[in-house]
Amino acid sequence: MSDVYIIAELAQGFEGKPQQAMALLEAAAAAGADAAKFQLVYAEELATADYQHFALFRKLEMPDDAWRDLARRAREAAIRLQLDVFGPRSLALAEAIGAHAVKVHSTDMGNPGLLALIARSRIGEVLLSTGGCTVDEIERALAVLRGKRLVLLHGFQGYPTPTAANQILRLRDYATRYADVRLGFADHADPESALSALLPAAALGAGASVIEKHLTLDRRLKLEDYESALDPAEFKAFVQGMRECGLALGVPGSAMHESELSYRGKTRKHVVASRYLPAGALVGAADVALKRSASATFIQETAQVVGRRLARAVKTDEAIQPDALAEGK
Repeated sequence: MSDVYIIAELAQGFEGKPQQAMALLEAAAAAGADAAKFQLVYAEELATADYQHFALFRKLEMPDDAWRDLARRAREAAIRLQLDVFGPRSLALAEAIGAHAVKVHSTDMGNPGLLALIARSRIGEVLLSTGGCTVDEIERALAVLRGKRLVLLHGFQGYPTPTAANQILRLRDYATRYADVRLGFADHADPESALSALLPAAALGAGASVIEKHLTLDRRLKLEDYESALDPAEFKAFVQGMRECGLALGVPGSAMHESELSYRGKTRKHVVASRYLPAGALVGAADVALKRSASATFIQETAQVVGRRLARAVKTDEAIQPDALAEGK
């Protein structure tokens, strides 16, 4: 699976500051991510004014021109811009600036109005966050969005997420249920833990081909969503590691890699005579053994030799070569 798709989750780390958002985008591109994803927040689309985090959501708002600048820079840097949208206004802007994909946060998986708007939009790819969602909610969303390129993104932010809560094997269930949908894993492990790389690798093995990972400018700054985020240098190493894991997985049903074929050729044993066999001898099972030899030509299956007569004599421990066998039985 060499086509591992890596999303730099920038989330709310831009904190409503255009310059900070641009710096995050540049870091994602420099690290080799395939896509950079922000939450395109308008407070009124997310919550009522009495909600505890309403003031934070308001601070996350940026002018539309700032989002246009990000879209332009993303195209220049050859990184795809993805946006979490939470209502008609954010969706309309995402569509207007040419976002490559939008993400339906799990908070909106049961929002039929927004899902219907996305279905009618020009956005071609939709990521569906399944964290905290029931199978029924997932299936209803898939039904509404049929016709889009869809990714089911498993995982949730637990600041960081407890290891046992990841339930990575749920991806196998999704693979069985939804054969025409791409699967992804949104990792939120403690960035100081080895699990920060091991859990995404496990997700690849369970069927994910899309990995979402938080990126921050510097964890010491404690920007929004830093709790499970990697610094730029760490993220670059993470991207390289995930791509190597993808190469290691290979393609189901594929033939042996050339290196494995070479290994086979060097390590397989050859059919050799277990004792001196004169010309004309009828080779029996006790007359042969399997051993590695220095012979450039050889036979590897005893069944190809047992029951055959020899055209010439073969010494003890000599590899029985094809030209040593007489025609017929």
